[in-house]
Amino acid sequence: MDQSLNISIVTPTSGRVNLVERLLASLVPERESYPYGETEVLVVNSGSEEEAAAIRTLCEKYDAKFFPGEVSVRKKRNLGIEKAQYEVVLFLDSDVAAEKGLLRFHAETYLKDREDCSVTGDSDFSQGNRSDSEKESRLGGVFGLTRFVGHKSWWWKVVEQTTYLDSFSFAERFPYNAWTIGNNVSFYRRVLLEVGMFEVNFPFPLGGDDLDMTYRITKTGYLIKSCPQAVTLHSTETWNRPKAIYDRTRRWGSMDYFLGQRHPEIFTDCIPKSGALFLCVFIVLAVLSAVFRSWTPLLCAVIWFVLHAVICWIYDCAHKEGGNPLFYAMGKVIRAAYRGYYMRAGLRHRDVSCVHKEMSFSLDQTKFMQRREIAVFKIFLITFVLMLVCLGIYKIF
Repeated sequence: MDQSLNISIVTPTSGRVNLVERLLASLVPERESYPYGETEVLVVNSGSEEEAAAIRTLCEKYDAKFFPGEVSVRKKRNLGIEKAQYEVVLFLDSDVAAEKGLLRFHAETYLKDREDCSVTGDSDFSQGNRSDSEKESRLGGVFGLTRFVGHKSWWWKVVEQTTYLDSFSFAERFPYNAWTIGNNVSFYRRVLLEVGMFEVNFPFPLGGDDLDMTYRITKTGYLIKSCPQAVTLHSTETWNRPKAIYDRTRRWGSMDYFLGQRHPEIFTDCIPKSGALFLCVFIVLAVLSAVFRSWTPLLCAVIWFVLHAVICWIYDCAHKEGGNPLFYAMGKVIRAAYRGYYMRAGLRHRDVSCVHKEMSFSLDQTKFMQRREIAVFKIFLITFVLMLVCLGIYKIF
């Protein structure tokens, strides 16, 4: 059994000189101790001339290859794939550092799969003119674990109330993944070329392309196996600012619509979100308040909304998803904005399906979402009754 596996490491960046140096320095001992063959690091940069000169110097210092790239992170990743000379391509973001054993654990997952396939003689997945060793495996990629390190401000506690961090821990939660983020994930280079690499024609320069490309790999029939032992440490620096989260919210929310057009099978029907329902309610009651020149309709809407928010918070706390009420509320606002950008993108294209569609990658995930949606909708109705009771008491006294 061939126990060699050469790895090309591709890192797209736009400046971030200090973070790039942190990454390159962390890769030095990993590359020196890598026991299964050769490694190379390709840094594709689109920063300013001054930053480019600094990163080029770092590449010379840490034995990495420097390539100038365009602003689009997708084009930078694709350039890295094209320039890579080894059979496995590992993507690392510029704001992470490698933990001990990162490269070895990625490689051993591929090598273990080769060994298992050799023992079982599984060649059901043979296609085209692949070599004998390639015919024996359905494994297309390996996904590692990402942990966040660094200063965690009060804003970080708000971010934790969103779903933005979930995908970084998929490697701990699932043995295989239908899709992954673009960090700490490796693929056979031939697989990347087979699926057409990263799509470059999405409307934003970054966001959603990693989900799209990795999902296309699983749609083609390959597996993306989790390897939680392969760890990168992600700096909180690029997440600790409200603007950074707003930019992600706008991009990712809007990109959900375009991903839905590209992969409609991963979007399932859902009950309209309570935020959208309350928006409709507020508009109707605001009109009634203007017509009857009374604050009562709007007051009813406010009471209803507050009751709904409080009971939802209690519900989430009971299911270990709540927390500090202020951070929880701010996290909910971010989630609502995410959904709002998704719906806005759909409505701009005269597509109302965005009102009742939501992304889901598995039957278990769909069932979980449906259970929560039903619970929240029940709370929506219960709080409406409570609001009427409050209004009745107000009228009586």
